[in-house]
Amino acid sequence: MILGLKNLQYEDRLGELKLWTLVDRRVPADLIEVFKIVRELSSIKLETFCKLDNKGITRGHQWKLKKKRCNGEGDQCVE
Repeated sequence: MILGLKNLQYEDRLGELKLWTLVDRRVPADLIEVFKIVRELSSIKLETFCKLDNKGITRGHQWKLKKKRCNGEGDQCVE
Protein backbone atom coordinates (compact mmCIF):
# COMPACT_ATOMS: atom_id res chain seq x y z
CA MET A 1 0.00 0.00 0.00
CA ILE A 2 1.21 3.51 -0.75
CA LEU A 3 1.68 5.68 2.33
CA GLY A 4 -1.08 8.21 2.90
CA LEU A 5 -3.69 6.38 0.82
CA LYS A 6 -4.67 3.69 3.30
CA ASN A 7 -7.62 5.59 4.78
CA LEU A 8 -8.99 6.96 1.48
CA GLN A 9 -11.99 5.58 -0.36
CA TYR A 10 -11.44 3.62 -3.60
CA GLU A 11 -12.47 6.49 -5.89
CA ASP A 12 -10.22 8.93 -3.99
CA ARG A 13 -7.23 6.58 -4.23
CA LEU A 14 -7.79 6.23 -7.99
CA GLY A 15 -7.90 10.02 -8.29
CA GLU A 16 -4.67 10.48 -6.33
CA LEU A 17 -2.89 7.87 -8.43
CA LYS A 18 -4.49 9.10 -11.69
CA LEU A 19 -5.77 5.60 -12.51
CA TRP A 20 -8.93 4.37 -14.24
CA THR A 21 -11.45 2.13 -12.53
CA LEU A 22 -11.32 -1.59 -13.26
CA VAL A 23 -14.51 -1.29 -15.33
CA ASP A 24 -12.96 1.46 -17.48
CA ARG A 25 -9.79 -0.61 -18.01
CA ARG A 26 -11.76 -3.63 -19.23
CA VAL A 27 -13.32 -1.86 -22.25
CA PRO A 28 -10.05 -1.35 -24.19
CA ALA A 29 -8.89 -4.83 -23.20
CA ASP A 30 -12.13 -6.33 -24.56
CA LEU A 31 -11.77 -4.42 -27.83
CA ILE A 32 -8.19 -5.62 -28.23
CA GLU A 33 -9.30 -9.21 -27.67
CA VAL A 34 -12.09 -8.90 -30.27
CA PHE A 35 -9.52 -7.53 -32.75
CA LYS A 36 -7.28 -10.54 -32.10
CA ILE A 37 -10.18 -12.97 -32.54
CA VAL A 38 -11.33 -11.37 -35.81
CA ARG A 39 -7.79 -11.30 -37.23
CA GLU A 40 -7.23 -14.92 -36.13
CA LEU A 41 -4.38 -13.94 -33.81
CA SER A 42 -6.05 -15.74 -30.93
CA SER A 43 -6.77 -19.42 -30.32
CA ILE A 44 -10.46 -18.51 -29.85
CA LYS A 45 -12.54 -19.00 -32.97
CA LEU A 46 -14.78 -16.16 -34.16
CA GLU A 47 -17.75 -18.54 -34.48
CA THR A 48 -17.70 -19.07 -30.72
CA PHE A 49 -19.24 -15.64 -30.04
CA CYS A 50 -20.38 -14.12 -33.32
CA LYS A 51 -20.28 -14.31 -37.10
CA LEU A 52 -19.47 -11.94 -39.92
CA ASP A 53 -22.64 -10.30 -41.24
CA ASN A 54 -22.51 -9.40 -44.93
CA LYS A 55 -25.85 -7.59 -44.82
CA GLY A 56 -26.12 -3.85 -44.29
CA ILE A 57 -23.72 -0.95 -44.48
CA THR A 58 -20.39 -1.15 -42.67
CA ARG A 59 -18.86 2.18 -43.80
CA GLY A 60 -16.34 0.67 -46.16
CA HIS A 61 -15.23 -2.52 -44.45
CA GLN A 62 -16.42 -6.12 -44.23
CA TRP A 63 -16.04 -6.56 -40.46
CA LYS A 64 -19.66 -6.21 -39.35
CA LEU A 65 -20.14 -8.69 -36.53
CA LYS A 66 -23.41 -10.27 -35.49
CA LYS A 67 -23.55 -11.50 -31.91
CA LYS A 68 -25.02 -14.91 -31.15
CA ARG A 69 -27.84 -15.04 -28.62
CA CYS A 70 -27.89 -17.79 -26.01
CA ASN A 71 -30.76 -18.96 -23.87
CA GLY A 72 -28.52 -19.81 -20.90
CA GLU A 73 -29.16 -23.57 -21.11
CA GLY A 74 -25.91 -25.17 -22.22
CA ASP A 75 -24.43 -24.49 -25.64
CA GLN A 76 -27.69 -23.71 -27.45
CA CYS A 77 -27.04 -20.41 -29.19
CA VAL A 78 -28.98 -18.97 -32.12
CA GLU A 79 -27.95 -16.40 -34.66
